[in-house]
Amino acid sequence: MGHTTGCDCIVLAAGASRRMGRCKLSLPFGTRTLIETTVGNARSAGLRVIVVTRREDERISTLLGPEVTVVRNSNPERGMLSSLREGARQVTAGRFFFIPADMPFVGGDVYLMMAAIDAAGPVIPTAGGRRGHPVLMPSALIPAIMDLADDVPLKELISASGPIFVEVADTSILRDIDTSEDYEVATGGALPAGT
Repeated sequence: MGHTTGCDCIVLAAGASRRMGRCKLSLPFGTRTLIETTVGNARSAGLRVIVVTRREDERISTLLGPEVTVVRNSNPERGMLSSLREGARQVTAGRFFFIPADMPFVGGDVYLMMAAIDAAGPVIPTAGGRRGHPVLMPSALIPAIMDLADDVPLKELISASGPIFVEVADTSILRDIDTSEDYEVATGGALPAGT
């Protein structure tokens, strides 16, 4: 699959799944797992995908195979920004998306539509005026992301960088799977037994 959009995509997969109470990313989702679906959607848009996982999570590397760059966040308790920094070190394209791994509903068409927008600053999708993911960032902002103080929200850096907001007729950009209820609604079935 070609690198057709000229963008990379960082998939943030180092969360602790606290609200689910178990590792959710390797749960069945359709014919694949949740993480494979999120990654597959980005790859279907021709993106090079970088997945940031917890240090102890070997299953994700095994599931995703050699076409996906997997990097580890040795201290994910520092929050999402720490994972974004780990992923950003691997970015080689001029722009990159980032998206939480628990958003398997975002299809390749959303990435393609956003990648087609010629913007110097961040591109943020909205649905009904609410911000969603994936967010498209210029790689020129990576040094600022690395230098951002831990107590400064990434949203402030984005807001100061001339973002463009794009309304999309697709609520998938707001929809994640945080809880067992979210999973059951999404899949039409209960959580599988076991871990």
